[in-house]
Amino acid sequence: MRVFAGCLMAATLLSAPALADERWKTDVGPVMWEDDYNGGAIFMVEIGKGKVARFYIEGLKAEDEARGHYNGYWINTADDGMCAAMMTGPDGTKSHNWGRLSMTFADQTFPATWTMLTGDCMAEPDQVLVGKPDQD
Repeated sequence: MRVFAGCLMAATLLSAPALADERWKTDVGPVMWEDDYNGGAIFMVEIGKGKVARFYIEGLKAEDEARGHYNGYWINTADDGMCAAMMTGPDGTKSHNWGRLSMTFADQTFPATWTMLTGDCMAEPDQVLVGKPDQD
């Protein structure tokens, strides 16, 4: 599976604060709101064999009730390095597989569907990933 760059473009949401168990169904597997960091949120999807992809969404905070459009980056620990430089996230995740992302929440309800565009390394995000609320 090619990095994870075929990922996400997201939406607009006015909601209750995010919960650690917030989850979305996607074509690459279930994505969960894993944690917050100083300046944003970390979403995570397990790729298999102990490997993960994390999405660092700048400006998205659990206590915010209004959600909209965000930028950030992703790091995938599952594949061989494709980028010349290594990227390290605020949580210590690092890899030569990373890229930019642009995310938008779809509506004003909680939970909301999002769409994310991702790109490899410094490329313009152009690969789509959609997350639909997983309420199971």
